[in-house]
Amino acid sequence: MPSVPELFPRTFTEFVQMVETLNGAGDPLWFRGAGKRSHKLLPGLYRHSKKKTVQEIAILERDTMIRFRQRSIPFSDKSIVDDWDALFFMQHYRVPTRLLDWSENPFIAFYFAVMSANFTVNKNDTLKFTEDAAVWILKPVQWNQYALNHQSFDGGILVTKDPEIKGYQPAPSFNGMNNHAVALYGAHNSPRIVAQRGVFTIFGQNLSSMDSAYEQATFPANCLQKIVLEKSLLPALRKSILSYGITESVIYPDLDGLAAEMRRNFGFEV
Repeated sequence: MPSVPELFPRTFTEFVQMVETLNGAGDPLWFRGAGKRSHKLLPGLYRHSKKKTVQEIAILERDTMIRFRQRSIPFSDKSIVDDWDALFFMQHYRVPTRLLDWSENPFIAFYFAVMSANFTVNKNDTLKFTEDAAVWILKPVQWNQYALNHQSFDGGILVTKDPEIKGYQPAPSFNGMNNHAVALYGAHNSPRIVAQRGVFTIFGQNLSSMDSAYEQATFPANCLQKIVLEKSLLPALRKSILSYGITESVIYPDLDGLAAEMRRNFGFEV
């Protein structure tokens, strides 16, 4: 089976040109930035060190959701209407779920890729990055049409009210759940999701990553791609995205984001 195609821009301008070329096909594109090129497209719930079977993961999801719904009440004035609401709320606060975050904005993904990449600091206070970063690109409509082709699905991106998504609802067992991850719009339950143009894929019974699924199945060619940002270029790429105003306080429109931006601007990052 084909491997995920990789692209190698040398500058931020080349990255933008690549995105514009891909956008020319007319299909919507989603983006996910990763500080490591080796990053796998796998949600937090499926990364558990000991729970490795579908049934174990289903029980784990049920138990974490029950605990979160029971104990989150004093800490929030938002009411959790149903399990979907709980799932997106848990994802926002980094409780492991079957959701994987994406963005409709390529610059947001680029920011996450270059700003989360690991680095060391040289004697002259310059940054030396230890690994290539990456921006994953997904064509969600094509992906969904293949993932749900056993249902003769010819639609696009899902929402939680769609009948095709019913099988992905949290349940004590995943037996009635479809196999592959699917792309859906989620609840915009925080300013951060709005600022980051957040969208999601939700996983099914297949416990492997989306990139592995792409290589093992017969998904449409190029519906998943990776833009590799080489480690030697990351210092310049990092400066580029920040110079265009995509900074911490834009990504995180709250006091945490402002504080992080101030730490970097005043030289505390290094």
